[in-house]
Amino acid sequence: MTSTPSSRFGELPTIELPSFLEFLKLKKFPLKVYPSVQEPKPLTKDTLYVYGPGKKRKTWFDVDCLQIQAYLKFCGIEYDIYPINQPEASPSGKLPFLATVVGEVYDEHQIIHWVKETRKMEKELSSDIEQSKAFITLVEKKLKPALLFSMWLEPLNANEITCKAYYDHLPAPVNHAVFYKKQNEVTKLLLTEKDILVREEIYQDAANALEALSVKLGNDTYFFGSSEPTWVDAVIFSHLHCALTTTI
Repeated sequence: MTSTPSSRFGELPTIELPSFLEFLKLKKFPLKVYPSVQEPKPLTKDTLYVYGPGKKRKTWFDVDCLQIQAYLKFCGIEYDIYPINQPEASPSGKLPFLATVVGEVYDEHQIIHWVKETRKMEKELSSDIEQSKAFITLVEKKLKPALLFSMWLEPLNANEITCKAYYDHLPAPVNHAVFYKKQNEVTKLLLTEKDILVREEIYQDAANALEALSVKLGNDTYFFGSSEPTWVDAVIFSHLHCALTTTI
C-alpha cells in the first residue's frame, strides 16, 4: 500500500496565506485559454510537394522531383505543386511526396504505383520493358553520379548554385551547416559505387551514357519508338534538364 503524508503524519494543518500574499492564489485556472489549433484546409486537388525554385530561380533544380513532375504531366494527371523545401515533412524524409484529396500520402516510389493502380493511367515503359529498365539503370548509374558530383562537389557549382537553391530559405549559419551535412551524404552515396571519386572518370562515364542514349533515340521523338512520352522519357529528361540548368 502506498504511503501518503496524511497516513504517516496524520492530518496536515491548513496554512492560510497572509493577506499581502493573496495575489499568489490562482483565482482562475487555467490562467489562459488558447484557441484550438486551426485544422489545415482540405486539399481541393492532389498536391505534389517538391523542392521549389530557389531564391531568384525560375527553374526546378531537383532531379528526383522533376522526374515525378514530368511523369504526372505525361500521364495527364492534374495536380498542384507546393514548393516546400523541407524533406522532413515527408513521411519518407525525402522529397517529392504526393498528398491526395482523400488523405493518402505517397513517396516517390509509391507515386508510380499509385498512378498505375489508382488512376489507371500508367504510361508503359515500352514494348521492350527489360531494355527500358536497362536504360533507366544506365541513367541512374552513370548520368546521376555525374550530376550529383557536379552539383555538390564542384566548388563553384556547390557554393554558387546548389547551396543557395536548396538552403537559401534558412538563416545563416544554419544553411551552411545543413548544406555541408548533405554534401557529406552525397559523397558517401557516390563512394558506394566507387572506391575513389575521380572527376574525369565520372564525367567520361556520363559522356559514354549520353552517347548511348543519343544512338538509341536516333531520330525518334520519344525513346523506344513510343508515340508518347513514358517513364523512361521522364527520367532522361529530368537528368538532362538539371545538368543544363543547375551547373555553371
